[in-house]
Amino acid sequence: MTFDHFAQHLLTNAVGPIIVAQELLKLSDVSIGTMAFMSSDSGSTQRFLAYEDGFAAYAASKAALNQALRHLAEELRRKQRHTVILALHPGEVATDMGMIETSWDLDGGQITTEESVIKMMEVIRSKTINQSGTFWTWENKEYPW
Repeated sequence: MTFDHFAQHLLTNAVGPIIVAQELLKLSDVSIGTMAFMSSDSGSTQRFLAYEDGFAAYAASKAALNQALRHLAEELRRKQRHTVILALHPGEVATDMGMIETSWDLDGGQITTEESVIKMMEVIRSKTINQSGTFWTWENKEYPW
């Protein structure tokens, strides 16, 4: 892994989404509703996936995103901004990233992009301000940080 490789993951998966969210929140003094962020089970520090060889930069960037989302949710809560902040694990989706050669098997195989999006939309619609700052799977199961 190179510095540039690691930095690119951090910029794409953590820094970029948080900066965009902050800018969107500046545009309005009223609550936005829900802001959902694409995380990954790889970013969970409580459920470390030790078998994911070669995924350290990706996993670290998703863990950084998760931590930033928790902070963002609490900051908004203190300011009484009723914007729901959610981290979502989309599942093992059949995308270019999902097609790379790995040394591990996927439990349950891969799902389609359409299935992932439909399920994540159901998750997003089901959450209220009481779930702001939480992490969910596409199956509507709360996931540990």
